[in-house]
Amino acid sequence: MIGAIASKEFRDYMTSRRFLVLFGFLLLITLLALAQVKTGMMTWRGMEGESPKVYEVMWGVTYYLGLIGGIFALALGFDAITRERENRTLKVLMGHPVYRDQVILGKLLGGAMTLAVAVVITFLVVLGTLMWMGVTVDGTSITRLAVYFFFAYLYLLVFFGIAVAFSAHSKSSGSALMYALVLFLAVTVVFEAVAPIVADHVAGPQPQPPQEAFTGYSENVTLEELQAQEKLWEEYDNLIQEWSKKYFDTIETVSSLSPRADFQQISEYVLNPHAQSWKDAMYSPGIEGPEQPTYSLAESLSFAKREIVFLLAYLIIGFVAAYLGFVRAEIR
Repeated sequence: MIGAIASKEFRDYMTSRRFLVLFGFLLLITLLALAQVKTGMMTWRGMEGESPKVYEVMWGVTYYLGLIGGIFALALGFDAITRERENRTLKVLMGHPVYRDQVILGKLLGGAMTLAVAVVITFLVVLGTLMWMGVTVDGTSITRLAVYFFFAYLYLLVFFGIAVAFSAHSKSSGSALMYALVLFLAVTVVFEAVAPIVADHVAGPQPQPPQEAFTGYSENVTLEELQAQEKLWEEYDNLIQEWSKKYFDTIETVSSLSPRADFQQISEYVLNPHAQSWKDAMYSPGIEGPEQPTYSLAESLSFAKREIVFLLAYLIIGFVAAYLGFVRAEIR
């Protein structure tokens, strides 16, 4: 029965004008983002410059996918339950020998299948476009791009589950959409905006360089004075490292509460084999060009463990809220 409900939901989604329009718009914006970044890089490097890498042109896709993709997922699920209630078909459906958990699981599965098709199509179109534009695409890049779109799929599922949860708890589609959009803005804008503010409060004022060290060079400076200045700079270095750790740890923790920030950070590590965690970057500054360390995909994923856990937590919470909201709802 779950399979039958999921198949029906999948057909309804795939043939709906809403899905076709929104997915077409998302695909168009994705391609425009690729073209815009590629054109900008060619202008900056010159026509004879080196062919750009995949991770260098995908940041625009990540930005728009995080914003428009989340709205796309919300638009698919906000009336999953309320539409049935408003059309008076939910009571008829529940009059058949079918359990509530089968209905909600079928609807969630149908939506997940729809998003999977959308993500696979986007992946293939993006891959083909990158090759057509002359971007360097090798086996490693394709693997990392596939993993990137897997996490993009999880990200879309997060907001689809949230939308279905509000649909299960709301009496009308308009209310469900309004609540879902408010939560979307809260977790994608508010958390990211307040992260530096919270970090400033937690870490306190940034330590300032010792003023005694700016006395200037003089031939008359004694050895004891030089040693005292070196000690002051060592103390300052220790203070700035402690402050930086506390400041950036706080920003990462608060930002991790935003699924969009989680997706963007995961994308940075997955797409760019040279991307370092801020701690590694802080202790190995100045490494550029061919001397940059190259990390395996497993190492890149290990840098994003916190973000992956938060993204999965949002996914589970959304789906559980949708399930409980429907099985406990009063059907009239």
